[in-house]
Amino acid sequence: MNRRFVNLVTRNWAEGVYSVRRIDPSHLFYRSAKTALEAADEAAKKKEYFPAMQTLQLPIPTMNFTTTPSGGRLNIFTLLSTRATCEGRMVFANSIGEVVLYDADKQLLNTMGHLNQPKGINPMCVSIAHPGTDQDSLYVMDIYPGKAADRCFEVLEYMPTCIELNDLMATWRWRLLPPPPFVLQPGYEPSTITSYTSIVNSYGCSTIYISCEGDIGTYSFETARHDSRHRLGWRHSEEWKHVGKWKLPFNGGAQYVPEFNLWFGFSASRPNYLCAADLSDIVKDGQPTERQVWQDLNPPEGEVWLPIKLKLLNMGDGKFLIAKTLEEEATGERFAVLSGVEIMHGSGDGQSLQMVKHKCAYYTFTNDTIYWVL
Repeated sequence: MNRRFVNLVTRNWAEGVYSVRRIDPSHLFYRSAKTALEAADEAAKKKEYFPAMQTLQLPIPTMNFTTTPSGGRLNIFTLLSTRATCEGRMVFANSIGEVVLYDADKQLLNTMGHLNQPKGINPMCVSIAHPGTDQDSLYVMDIYPGKAADRCFEVLEYMPTCIELNDLMATWRWRLLPPPPFVLQPGYEPSTITSYTSIVNSYGCSTIYISCEGDIGTYSFETARHDSRHRLGWRHSEEWKHVGKWKLPFNGGAQYVPEFNLWFGFSASRPNYLCAADLSDIVKDGQPTERQVWQDLNPPEGEVWLPIKLKLLNMGDGKFLIAKTLEEEATGERFAVLSGVEIMHGSGDGQSLQMVKHKCAYYTFTNDTIYWVL
C-alpha cells in the first residue's frame, strides 16, 4: 500500500471551523487478502454482519481554519496531485474564488490567487501530470458548465511568468480554458456533468473526458500533444472533440489503476456500487461498458442506506478506500462509512477480478461533519 495517510476535511457547524485530519488507512485492512477472506468466512458461520463496523475516532486536526465573512463556505477541497508522494498537498477555494494551497507534510500555507470565475459547489477537479514536469496542473470545471459559459473551465498551472524565462522564474497561475463546445450552442440548457476521467497516451499527454446528462453525450479535451520540436517535448493543444452520444459508465469521477489497466469508479447504472471499465480504446471502439460491478457495502438487515456522497481513493497494490456519506432512510440520520477493499485477479481466463472486503469504520455526524475525503 503506497498511501501513508488519508485526509479528512471536517466542518464544525457550531463554531464554523474547518479542520484537516489525517488517518492511517492501514487500520482498515487485514494483514493480507487471505486473512480478510478467513474473517469473512468466520462471520458467515456465525451469521454476523461483515465487515464488522468499527467506530471511527476523529484524530486531532493538523490545521483549523475559517473562511472570511465575504468568502462564504468552502466549495473546493482537492489534492493538487494524485501521486503518492504528494498526498498532503491540498488546494481549497471559497465561494468567491479565493484559493489556498495547504501542504500537510510541510505544514505550509500558500495563497494561490483567485479563480477567474467561482466554480460552484464540488466542481470537477482533475490533476494532470504533463510529461517531463515535476509539478501537476489542476483542471477545474463547474459541474453545471452553462452558468458562466465562457468562464466555466480553467487550469491552475506552474508556469514561467513569460515564455522567455526559465523555470526559476515560474509561478502558480490560473488560466481560462475554452469551454466545452455544447455550452455555446444556441438553445443550450444548463446541464450536469455526470462523469469524468482522464486518459494518458503513450507520450505521457493526457486527455480529459466528460459526459453530460441528456443527449449531449461525451466530449474529450486534449490537454497536451507530443511535439519533438518544442523544448519540453510537448505543447498545450487544448482542443475539444465530440466523442459520441453515449456516456461514460461511471457516476462522478473515475481513475486509471495501472495494476489492472482499467478505470475504477462508481457505477452509472448502479450508483452505489464500485465498478471497473476498460477505456483504453474509447475513441476507436466507441461506448465503453462496465467490466465488473461489486456491492462493496451491504447495509445491515432491515436498514436502507441512501447514498449522498461517494469517494474512491486508490491506496496502491490493488487496495482501495471507499468513503461514503449515507442517510438512514427511516431516521434521516447522516453518517460516513470508510471501507477498505482489495481487488485481485480472479482465476480462469485472467480477465475476471475479485473484490475482497477488509474492514469498515463508521462515524455519525454530530457537531463535526466529514465534508471531503482526499
